Parts: sequence; structure tokens; C-alpha cells
Amino acid sequence: MNLGDRDLFEVWRLALALVCGIYATVVTLRSLWGWLVYFMAPDRTTQLMKSYVVVQLLRLRWSRFTKEWVAIGFYSVCIVFLLYWHD
Repeated sequence: MNLGDRDLFEVWRLALALVCGIYATVVTLRSLWGWLVYFMAPDRTTQLMKSYVVVQLLRLRWSRFTKEWVAIGFYSVCIVFLLYWHD
């Protein structure tokens, strides 16, 4: 990939996508780390909240979300198809 024969807007788009992707990953990982640290606190209220979250996650029925998962998969395949066949 030679950047000399690329359009300036295309280089800008690639750089922006790279920076935004890294930023979103870092923010997500920091948030997950913060929740993990929060739930590791030894006090009683945090332990009760952790138990409540675990029970709610165990009650979650994944079969209810299959329609949405199928739609997301279909749209992802469509966008990949359109990007692949785009001139």
C-alpha cells in the first residue's frame, strides 16, 4: 500500500478510522476494568449488587435475542457484499 498514489481524503478516512477505533477500544477496556474493580470491593452493598447482577444475567434468555442476532448477521453480510462489489 503506497500512500503516494492515494487520494488525500482516503488517507484522512483511514487515519480517522484507526484513531477512532483505538480510542473506542481503550475507552471500553477502561470502563470494563472500572466495573471489575468496583465489583471486587469487599463491602456488603457492593457484594449484594454483584449478586444481583449475576442473577439477572443468569435469568437472561438468549433465545429472545435470536431474531436480532439474525438481523445483525444479515445486515453485516449485506454491507460486506456491497463493499466487496463496489467499484
